[in-house]
Amino acid sequence: MWTNLQLREIFHLTFLRWLGHKVKANSYALKGGGNLRFFFKSFRYSEDIDLDIRGIAVGTLRDLVMQILLARSFYDNLKLFGITRVIPPDLRKAKQTETTQRFKVHLMTSAGHDLLTRIEFSRRGMEKGVVTEPVSDTILRSYKLPPMLIPHYDIQSAVVQKVVAIASRSVIQARDVFDLYILSSQYEVAMSVGEECQLPGKNKLDKAYDNLFQITFEQFRDTVVPYLEPEEQTGYDAPSSWDQVRLKVANFVDELRKQHE
Repeated sequence: MWTNLQLREIFHLTFLRWLGHKVKANSYALKGGGNLRFFFKSFRYSEDIDLDIRGIAVGTLRDLVMQILLARSFYDNLKLFGITRVIPPDLRKAKQTETTQRFKVHLMTSAGHDLLTRIEFSRRGMEKGVVTEPVSDTILRSYKLPPMLIPHYDIQSAVVQKVVAIASRSVIQARDVFDLYILSSQYEVAMSVGEECQLPGKNKLDKAYDNLFQITFEQFRDTVVPYLEPEEQTGYDAPSSWDQVRLKVANFVDELRKQHE
């Protein structure tokens, strides 16, 4: 009944609900593709979820996450969707440092698939712009899940994070460009002006502008298109579509650069 991407998403939503029962909202924030998917109308699924966290010791968070993943009632919720087993990470191999805590989880499905997903917490510092809001009703209704509140980064912070990612990653990712494309139509550039301006510096914006043209259609086709909602895949599975995505993002970044003039 559910695709593999949807099953991962169901797991992510279920985990985030349980995390919200155990951790105060001011201690963490959802970011990345999950943030865009659940709050900014993105039609790109994410294989993993990424969060910033603060004020919780490494050992405490490690034990808390494992308690969730090993809870029978947590598993029972997932079983209703065809996830027959949750294999938690081997903590002897999992990255558990003062900056990053990573939990790789295998989801075994009734169709016989082994789906790998990752939950990653970063301790490099929470940024401004965290808000607690309800997850999109459209997504929750598709799975018949009840409402839920999650702390996440607002649109200005999400835009900044994506610009910095495009400018700074050692390997530029097509998904970052596509995510900025999704955000561009929902963001008022005028929001960036004023004392609370959080835009990256002009050098970062210039670098992002240059980098987005280095990503080929083949990279986009192989790493982004398969993760789009099925009805959207056909429209983006062509070189001309990727050209339009990059052009829209380039124009958006150029608008942001003008704020520094």
